[in-house]
This record gives sequence, C-alpha cells and structure tokens, in this order.
Amino acid sequence: MPALNAVMADIDQQRVDAIYCLGDVVGYGPEPVDAMRTILDICEEGKVIAGNHDHAAIHEPIGFNAEARAAALWTNQKIRAGMLSWFGKRKRYKWLRDLPTSFSEGDVLYVHASPRNHLEEYILEEHTLGRTFLGEDPKQLLDENFALVQHTCFIGHTHRPGVVTGDDMVWHGIKGLDYRWTMDPRKTIINVGSVGQPRDGDPRSCYVIFDGESVEWRRVVYDIEKTRKMILDVPQLGQHLGDRLLVGR
Repeated sequence: MPALNAVMADIDQQRVDAIYCLGDVVGYGPEPVDAMRTILDICEEGKVIAGNHDHAAIHEPIGFNAEARAAALWTNQKIRAGMLSWFGKRKRYKWLRDLPTSFSEGDVLYVHASPRNHLEEYILEEHTLGRTFLGEDPKQLLDENFALVQHTCFIGHTHRPGVVTGDDMVWHGIKGLDYRWTMDPRKTIINVGSVGQPRDGDPRSCYVIFDGESVEWRRVVYDIEKTRKMILDVPQLGQHLGDRLLVGR
C-alpha cells in the first residue's frame, strides 16, 4: 500500500477527472485486501480490468514460476470469500473475479497485456529489435497486435513504461521522451508502467496521465523499505519479491 498511497497523493495534486486501472491489483504485494478495497473505491466504475495475477489469484496460477505461483496461492487465501464471509469481502472477491479483460473508449483500447491476448502476452522493446522472447515471431506478434488497434492501446503487464509506434515498429523509452508523448496520427501501443513493481530500472512508482492529446508518465517516490519489510514478513512471497523493489527490476 505505500506505493499506491503515494501515487494517490500525487494524483490528488493533478487535475485528474477519473482513475483507470489496467490490472494486477493483487499478486505480488503483502496487502491484497487493502489494494482491492482502495482500487474499488477510487477507480471509475467499469474502468478496472483484470491482469494475469488477478486471474491467477482467483483461479489456478497456470504457467507461473514457483515464486509467482506461491504468491498467487497465498493471495487467494487472503482474499477468498466463503459462505460465512462478511458481505464486504464477498463483494470484493466477486468484483475481482468478474473484472473484464478490456474496454474501449472511441479509438482507444485498454488491456493488461496485449490487444490479441489480454492477460498473458508480452510486448517488449526486444520485439521491436527483431528478438524473440518466448519463441514467438517478433514481427508477426507486432503486426497482429497493431492490426487490432484503431489508434491507441494502453497496456501494462511488462511493468516497463514506453511507446511502440505502429508505422515503424520502434520502441520509445520514456527517458528519451522526457516522460511525455504527444499523440499523432500513428497507431501506438503505450505501456503505462507499474505502481507497485516497476521493472525499468527505476524503483519509483509509475503511472500516466492521459488527456486525449498527450500522455505524461509520473514517477513517484514511496517508502520502498517499508513495503520490502512487509513482503519479507510473508514467507510465501519470498525475499526476491522484496529485494527487487530496491532496484526496480
């Protein structure tokens, strides 16, 4: 919660009309119930989508590594609502279970992972360089995903903020963009980064502000050590999940 609370404090200082969430409300953090409660409270109705870790925490964490699987199973125990659970917990569990995997507004698509695989597929800088990640054909991956984008698609999943432009299939890192992207006629896939688990080498929380004409990435300092200690206090989450916060990887 320290990361989410810090981001919310920063949002309060901006001129923001509505808050959207692109998934992974739970899965890595030590306070999944509080995270669910907060996101349910602050986000625009219908503008929260499921991430692969949300799905795994409700269903079976298939295809996860041992660390992520253990975290998903622990999270399920914390959020699971039985017949005798109080109403608020049952409501939040049902909300997480029933989250959509995408929504659109005009020519803007919002998904967690990719346009053609909303929950699990990675779109990475490596693909724009012609490199495979999990044995996939990088050109085919980009071509097929951009074919499903009308103009703009916002994603998360990789926890690495940046932009892929559809005309030349080039990756644009946010530092090189000075943390701002101005929309133009080109199709774009825009990664918003991650509030609680940044993985671009910058440990600060990351979110974006979108006004229809431009995207601004905001980096927010939070109490990493406090979060790390809470993670280390939960054996099922593992030391690596806590230590990686220090370096944003």
